[in-house]
Amino acid sequence: MIIDRDSYDRKPLFIKQGALRLWGIPLARRVDLCRVRQLYSFSHYFAEMCFDKETGKLTCICTFTHSHRLTPYLDQVGLDQLVQ
Repeated sequence: MIIDRDSYDRKPLFIKQGALRLWGIPLARRVDLCRVRQLYSFSHYFAEMCFDKETGKLTCICTFTHSHRLTPYLDQVGLDQLVQ
């Protein structure tokens, strides 16, 4: 499924979550102080799905194209996964 980033960002949170689970390519997962973050490749950009560490509730989904946002995931993701 291909959807442009602006259209995706305007969708409700749970629609975005469903689209990522159906058509996104999971790349990595990491945990920080208060969130569990899951990185996906989706269409021609990346999406980070964030969950509250204590409750497990979805808190946000952020999309991006800038490679500097991938830095926290580089030890988990191979370059071949990023260029697909």
